[in-house]
Amino acid sequence: MAADRKHIALGDLMMLAATMIFGAMTIFSKQILAELEVFNMVALRFLIAFAACFLVFNKRYRGLDRKTFLHSGVLGTFLFISFVFMALGCKYTTASNAGFMMSMVAFFTPFIVLVQERIFPDRVQIASVIITLIGVGHMCLSQGFTLNKGDFYCVLSALFYSFQMLYTERYADQHDPIVLGTLQLPFVAVYGFIFSFIFEDSFRLPLSAMEWWQLLYLALACGALGFIFQTMAEKLSSAAHTTLIYASEPVFVALFSFLMLGEQISARQMAGIVLVFIGVWITVRPNKKDEELIKDAD
Repeated sequence: MAADRKHIALGDLMMLAATMIFGAMTIFSKQILAELEVFNMVALRFLIAFAACFLVFNKRYRGLDRKTFLHSGVLGTFLFISFVFMALGCKYTTASNAGFMMSMVAFFTPFIVLVQERIFPDRVQIASVIITLIGVGHMCLSQGFTLNKGDFYCVLSALFYSFQMLYTERYADQHDPIVLGTLQLPFVAVYGFIFSFIFEDSFRLPLSAMEWWQLLYLALACGALGFIFQTMAEKLSSAAHTTLIYASEPVFVALFSFLMLGEQISARQMAGIVLVFIGVWITVRPNKKDEELIKDAD
């Protein structure tokens, strides 16, 4: 039991670290998309991310087999679709709205499991999802909130990211998590280059030092380190944990906005942050059921 609890705690901490890294992603994506087109940015970001990962982990690829390659391709396809919708959403809506819509991952994941496997979420999971989404709503949604096409794109992004996270959990126990987590990146880059040359007017590199800094953060922190942490977390912990933790991303968006952009955090947002952490804690606290369901990392 002790080992299982350690695996659960380590997985949750790794997903929390990934979520913190992803917290600045919305801000940087919105800024760089003012200069680069969507597929252009996606292609460059994931190419740089994979190049960095390959330099560090190339020895792990020596035993690469067909099954790992195919599973990485599935994850890369879901990831590409999700990130394209996320990038489009950030282009047409506010960062706060995007944060709320992306938190719908916490709702979509148990719903997909219900449809695919006929497994109903328990009362604790339902309660934690509801509390978390109410908290995110308090943080992100203003009284004059209206839906626009950018919000719709972000909802689609959350839907496909839910599939990506669920299939990551299914595959992570079958493969080296670092290889699985990094090999999906070149698939996203290839899709990005193809779609950029088909649908966009021009392909270019960043021009300013600030654009390069933003792109490198998205590539190395979010694209490389973030997905390694996420894949390893889903080998150690359950989807119920990881998706709820991921839904807390708007908390870190708000904190980064406060630190980087000087935006103030209102009392309403603070109440939302408290609710998010209560919702996440309800589902990640140690319990016997999770210890029985956890995949042993060994």
